[in-house]
Amino acid sequence: MGAWEDLKGMVSVCDKCELSRTRTNTVFGEGNPDAEIMFVGEAPGKDEDAKGRPFVGAAGKLLDKMIEGIGLARADVFIGNIIKCRPPENRDPRD
Repeated sequence: MGAWEDLKGMVSVCDKCELSRTRTNTVFGEGNPDAEIMFVGEAPGKDEDAKGRPFVGAAGKLLDKMIEGIGLARADVFIGNIIKCRPPENRDPRD
């Protein structure tokens, strides 16, 4: 297993903060880990928590259109969030 997969595995079982108790899934990020372009959101929302994938709700549909608009595909970039678990009620993240 490579370092990238090791990191993904560590994130999937992380319990270092209170968000681990309320999440459905961690949302590690997806796309090309060697991409020259990375899109970073604040935290997963309800749809992302349910699917374990970043930017799959309304904002994700807009992001997909923007990526396509610059001649790329979602698989050409990396998409993730600073926080890997959804804060309850989409509240602002805390320390």
